[in-house]
Amino acid sequence: MTMLQSSRGIGSLSSMLGDGLRSLDITVAEYDQVVAHYTALGHQFADHWGHTRGDNIVTPQGSFPLGTVVRNVHRNDEIDLDAVAIRDIGKTAISQVDLKVDAGVPVRNYSRSARSGHPTISECERCWTLHWNGMHIDLLPAIPNCDTGVGILITDKDVRRWLPSHPTGYIDWFKSQMREALVAALEAKSTQIDNVPEWQVKTTLQQTVQALKRHRDIYFTDNLGDRPASVILTTLAARAYTGGDDVYEVLRDVIGRMGGMVEHRDGMWWVPNPVLNTENFADSWARYPKRAAWFFQWLEAATNDFNGFGLKAGLDNSIPRIAASFGDRFAKAASAGYSNTLNAARDTQRLQVTTGGTLAAATGAEYSRKVRRNGFAGGSPN
Repeated sequence: MTMLQSSRGIGSLSSMLGDGLRSLDITVAEYDQVVAHYTALGHQFADHWGHTRGDNIVTPQGSFPLGTVVRNVHRNDEIDLDAVAIRDIGKTAISQVDLKVDAGVPVRNYSRSARSGHPTISECERCWTLHWNGMHIDLLPAIPNCDTGVGILITDKDVRRWLPSHPTGYIDWFKSQMREALVAALEAKSTQIDNVPEWQVKTTLQQTVQALKRHRDIYFTDNLGDRPASVILTTLAARAYTGGDDVYEVLRDVIGRMGGMVEHRDGMWWVPNPVLNTENFADSWARYPKRAAWFFQWLEAATNDFNGFGLKAGLDNSIPRIAASFGDRFAKAASAGYSNTLNAARDTQRLQVTTGGTLAAATGAEYSRKVRRNGFAGGSPN
């Protein structure tokens, strides 16, 4: 078995995918900036809704608290984030239109403040969006779901009725799916670096979701409106996840199980919210049947692409396949990480030639001949 056919070990497909995914992830500086924006927006809304009794909060939702942020390849690799602004008021006390309009006031006030960085503001059917260079935040107005005492109520696209949602419950569920893996990853990391923030540690589930989202975005480049929602990919991947510490093997296992996780109820496709079974994340597929067909076509393409990464050994064969699936930014990081690994192995004389003739860092008995360092003019190594 040659190095690039193997998923494990130094310089393996798994480590190359990890290097590529890190290039799409949020940086420490960006993370701190996002936290500052969320916090400041929370203060702005608290002041604006100060006359409302109860707790009025702004809280992140989606990829940021899930740890699955991935750069948007169609927006110059900017960071795409979500938040919800919850006003503690009953649904009979305010209309959806009024809540949406009212939420725009603190958003615009914040954009005019010096600390905000002066984002531009746009309005869509459900959200207010704040745009910075390289980042934007979609902010969704909502109210508590007093009917059930759990979750929130949000507006629908036609602004006619309140729809239930439970973003904090979903975050808890997703983290429960990877709890054992996260604990193990944190313990392994803490032996190398003290006080590592949890958000900087990625489980193979989080990496898998990031890989799926990036592959989806590349695949649907010419048809972005029909691409499956991130919450569908995240939910199916988390349900299919059975653990494992090798991201390449986990990715292949998860993609092979995801199709079987989609339900069919009374003639409709269903991807139920695991914490709110009445919510169907795939409800738009009933209105746009082609989206279901597109999802299953993408699933087949992703399966073939992921299985094909290791068919032929050698960097020249693997990197073009990775670039086609995940884009140039990803592939450059994967290639650079691979090269750095080989250079480091050469410097420590751990570089060997596999039985298939591929250069690799030595990790086991399958490797046979060490590659000697070359000294100046054929002399002794430095």
